[in-house]
Amino acid sequence: MHFCVENLLDWYDNHQRLLPWRQEINIYHTWVSEVMSQQTVLAVVVPKFSEFIKQLPTVYDLAACDEETLRQLWSGLGYYARARNLQKGAKMIVEQLNGHFPQSYEAWLKIPGCGAYTAAAIASICYYEKVACVDGNVIRVVSRLLALSDVWSQSGQSAIQDYVNNIIPAERPGDFNQAMMELGATICRKSKPLCHQCPLQKHCLAFTNNCIAQCPPKKPRRTSVNIELFALIIWHKETNTFALVKRTKRFLKDTIGFPLVSTDEVIELESTLYSLSIQISKPTDNFSHTITHHRISGRVFIVQLTENSDSALILQKLGFSAPIYWVKRSDIAEQLATTLDKKVFQLFLMQN
Repeated sequence: MHFCVENLLDWYDNHQRLLPWRQEINIYHTWVSEVMSQQTVLAVVVPKFSEFIKQLPTVYDLAACDEETLRQLWSGLGYYARARNLQKGAKMIVEQLNGHFPQSYEAWLKIPGCGAYTAAAIASICYYEKVACVDGNVIRVVSRLLALSDVWSQSGQSAIQDYVNNIIPAERPGDFNQAMMELGATICRKSKPLCHQCPLQKHCLAFTNNCIAQCPPKKPRRTSVNIELFALIIWHKETNTFALVKRTKRFLKDTIGFPLVSTDEVIELESTLYSLSIQISKPTDNFSHTITHHRISGRVFIVQLTENSDSALILQKLGFSAPIYWVKRSDIAEQLATTLDKKVFQLFLMQN
C-alpha cells in the first residue's frame, strides 16, 4: 500500500466525522446522502437526511412518494432537480430491477441523475469496487500534494483522476474515497488549511514549496448573465390565501412557488390586470438572486383579489394553468421550498 495512503487511512480511522449514513453500510442511505451532499454543506444535509430517511425508509417509499411530500423533505437543500432524479432512479430500481440495487459502478451510471462521482462513491463504499471519487475536495488535496497549477483544463482533470486511480487501494477503496473528501473538507480547506494537522504534510509539495494558496488556482468563472424577473404574489385577501403554481419554464423548473414572469410578459400581464379591474401593488424594494451563472434582479407584483373575484378565470387569463395551490398565510412559510420564493414573500410581509 502506498505510504501516503496508509497515513491517510490511519488518520481517517481516528478522525472521521460521525455521520448518520456512516454508522453501517446501507446502499439506500449511501445513495441518498451522496445526492444530498452535492453542492450543499453537511450542517444542512445531516438533519435533512435524518428526516428524509425517517419519512422514506426504503427505495419503495421513495418511488411511491407524492411530489408535495418530496418537495417538503427536500426543502432547504436547493437544486430540486436532484430530488426529482433521485425519485426517478428509485422508480427505475423498483419497476425495472424489482427493487434490487445496481451492483457495480457501470450499472449505477444507468440510474437517472447518477453521474461518475455518485456511482463511484456507492460502488466503492458499498461494493468495495476500486473506483476513485473526484470532487472539489479531492481536486484541492491532489493539487496541493503535487503542486499542480493546471487543474481545471481537461488535461488537468484527467491528470488528477489518473493519480487518484493509481493510489486507491484495493483493500479499502470506500474508506479511501471518504478519507480524501474528509481531508479536503476538514483539514486541507480552501482557506486557512490546517497543515499542522495534516497526515500528508511531509508528502505535500505545495507545503514544501510554500505555494498552498496557489493550489489549486482559482477556477475560471463563467460569464454571468444579468436578467430581470417579476414574481407575482396573487393574494386572496378575504381568505388570506396565496396562489402557488408548478413552474414549467427555465428557472426553478418543476418547483412549486410564486409565478415568475419575464420583462416581456409583464407588460401584457399589467394590461390584463387593468382590464379585469384587479388591484396591483409593487413593493419599493427589489430582490436579487443567483441561479447558476444568472444574476437575477427581481421585482414583486402583489395581485390582490377580493371575494367577488373569479380567481380561476383571472389565473387562466394570466396564463397559469392547473394545478393552482391555494395556501393559507399561516402555512406559507412551510410551503416555500426555494430561497427565491422566501425572498419574495419577505418583501410582501414588509408591506402587509
